[in-house]
Amino acid sequence: MDTEYIKEVLEKDIEKLGCKIWGLELFGRRSNQTLRIYIDNHNGISVEDCEKVSRHVSKVLDTENDFSENYMLEVSSPGLDRKFFYKEQYKEFLNESLKVTFFDSQNKKTIKGLLEEVDEDSIKLELKGITQQIPFSSIIQANLII
Repeated sequence: MDTEYIKEVLEKDIEKLGCKIWGLELFGRRSNQTLRIYIDNHNGISVEDCEKVSRHVSKVLDTENDFSENYMLEVSSPGLDRKFFYKEQYKEFLNESLKVTFFDSQNKKTIKGLLEEVDEDSIKLELKGITQQIPFSSIIQANLII
């Protein structure tokens, strides 16, 4: 299974249920993988939303030929300290605090700062009066700080 393909298969159906895919994670051994789907909407996610999406996704994946492998499905909200999965998600959180882990030259760094700007290739964080530009290609993980 591939997360981009899974997103493509499920995205429109999940939108019809009143939610959007915030992100997908696929982990574990090939014979018994876990597919974690984070969903969101403008009103927040309830347990009922997760149950509704989970039931629907299970039906879709179980009938898709490409998903004949064993998998465990988890559906949840991204939470307050949400992880960013896609470039376009950053724009929703301008002027919010982020924790970003990235590669700077050959070193792995983690910084916390205010998201000042988002463009096609990078984000800019302000940290104690200093602006740090971080290319998307260098980001390992970014989370919202609440």
